[in-house]
Amino acid sequence: MFKPKLRLLAGLVLAATWVNLAQANAPLIGVLTSKRDNFRTLLINNVEERAHTLDADLFLENANSDSALQLRQYRNLIAAHVDAVIVNLIDDSNTQEMLALAMSSKVPLVFINYRPSVSPLPAYAGFVGSDEVEAATMQMEELARRAGYKGKVAILMGEPGHPATKLRTESVEKVVAKYPDMQVVVKASANWQRSEATERVLQWVDKGVAFDIVAANNDEMAIGAIRGLEKAGKPLTKYLVGGIDGTPDGFQEMREGKLAVSVLQDAKGQGQGAVDMALRLANGSTSSNLTRVPFQLITPDNLASF
Repeated sequence: MFKPKLRLLAGLVLAATWVNLAQANAPLIGVLTSKRDNFRTLLINNVEERAHTLDADLFLENANSDSALQLRQYRNLIAAHVDAVIVNLIDDSNTQEMLALAMSSKVPLVFINYRPSVSPLPAYAGFVGSDEVEAATMQMEELARRAGYKGKVAILMGEPGHPATKLRTESVEKVVAKYPDMQVVVKASANWQRSEATERVLQWVDKGVAFDIVAANNDEMAIGAIRGLEKAGKPLTKYLVGGIDGTPDGFQEMREGKLAVSVLQDAKGQGQGAVDMALRLANGSTSSNLTRVPFQLITPDNLASF
């Protein structure tokens, strides 16, 4: 068993530094992020906190939504002989090559938050994340209940091609389809972004689209929807807006009576779980390589407990 210490690193380094890192006594975990937004920042913050608690070293890289760059970063980590890698994928295009490199190098690979399409994962790889179907079903069922099971629904979707976008959107649509007096009237991608969601809602209002419920794939877009309605001069009391992630900004909007529903995606549980799994696999453990972190419904009635 290794007894690590914290040495938190970020950014590009010279090859000589890579060698020095690989020769350190503490276990070194490479962490690759897809990009930084509110939720993914929370996620990585919790990875850092868990690594600190366990005296592990981290090397952090951000690919800024560039899948080719993320693959290069991953190859560099393997070449540096890190003990394990945690990756938040941009998309599924690099999964097979990453798994092949993990197998040939014997460096464990843990996917966090974004589950790759490969199933089951091989023993040297793992996944820590949550069930996107559960999140969106909880969100839309609560919005439907609050609306009296009637209303016109607008959906703000995340990045096209992202599995969470697909699963969350489809799950919202399935819930709406259960109730005869509800229908989805419009949907569009806002790429997880608050500013894009604001523009989408302003466009819908300008075009005269009639809706009274907004189901956003994340809290950032839900907040963007609220800002769009405010800019359009619409009374928020006539709308129900729901998000997913349970971010601090989302909590504040709920305290102010603007956000009706969110669903906590446990960044702490995912971040800590990924570090724990990476260290277990690096130590040769053959225990479960799949960790599901449950979502939790958040409403004004239980907000104080979060």
